[in-house]
Amino acid sequence: MGYGHKDTSGEVASGDRETDSEESFEGHNENRMQIMLDFSKLPESVKRRVNALKNILLESKKVESEFYHEIFELEKKFRERFVPLLEKRQDIISGAVEPTEEEATWNHVNEAEELIGDLIKQKFDSQDGTLTNADAKVEDNTEVKGIPKFWLKVLLHAPLTADMIVDNDQPILEYLTDIRVTYDNTDKMSFSLNFYFSPNEYFKEHVITKTYFFDNSLPAENPLLYEGPRIFRVEVSPITWKPGKNVTVKFVKKVKKHKNRKEVRTITKEVKQDSFFNFFYPPSESLNDEDLDEETAELLEEDFRIANFMRDALLSQAVLFFTGEYEDSDDDYDEDEDDMDDEGDDDDLDGDDDDGPQKPRRPRTKRPSGKGNDETPECNQS
Repeated sequence: MGYGHKDTSGEVASGDRETDSEESFEGHNENRMQIMLDFSKLPESVKRRVNALKNILLESKKVESEFYHEIFELEKKFRERFVPLLEKRQDIISGAVEPTEEEATWNHVNEAEELIGDLIKQKFDSQDGTLTNADAKVEDNTEVKGIPKFWLKVLLHAPLTADMIVDNDQPILEYLTDIRVTYDNTDKMSFSLNFYFSPNEYFKEHVITKTYFFDNSLPAENPLLYEGPRIFRVEVSPITWKPGKNVTVKFVKKVKKHKNRKEVRTITKEVKQDSFFNFFYPPSESLNDEDLDEETAELLEEDFRIANFMRDALLSQAVLFFTGEYEDSDDDYDEDEDDMDDEGDDDDLDGDDDDGPQKPRRPRTKRPSGKGNDETPECNQS
């Protein structure tokens, strides 16, 4: 979802890129076929040794799976140490606690204030030394409690989540008091995003929870394709909307006339509309659904990408999003996955043994194959 002027020149460039990408993909496939053909012509004695290398790689993949499980358990353990800090942060945001003079003194570089200072100076110089009221420093208001609209602004300042928010969402998100990540206490690999709301006129729940589950097993069909844990399923707690307050749908009235009789009927139809809260209505709960089409799978993968972004960056560094100081590196998510895909192809082709996992990788989404669908799937409500 985007806004602004439509750049038609960009469409041409995009089309050229797609063509180049398709040609590159076809060339890569032809190259793979040639490599496999060359391999098939090797002596049986050499093929036996290659199979031995594959078995060594398989054992390495098993060790790698254990490695990622231990990393996940370590992350869970250290998350507990963050809890007191997050609670202290929340107390200041809500206004329950006022920071001490020492806590409120920042002794490092403040990029936000430096940037604003430079902008005001430039404007001052360009206006012959005159400043407007809007440029003047805002006077302190001791009646303001905590940090108003903190989480709304955090979500609006992060490009990934900002694109999800429409005007109807903002009054609701003003009631958002906290977002937390929690982990299952069992041996399952999963995490939950918990959105906390103060009492409001829109829905009854105090907290809305969305839980993501990882599959850390080696693929049964080809275990050598294992690249680390993959998010494959999601569960969401229900939202009980108050009458007329559900911003994910709108009701459209249509008047229908009977062909033969002069009767007139008014039909009310429910139509889905854009909203941040569609995040809590995923198009499917699992990437393993047999009837999952390719477009729905892509929607789920985008959902998983947003969840990982929240878990990895947004929640821990919320204050930097609030001030605008966070340096956006969201593109790394796609680049990391592309790099890992390339690495996976190399392992699959040459059968070389790895020295073991080099560094922890972000859990990836599972990429199922499926037939495309011309219709855009709608998010189902439950």
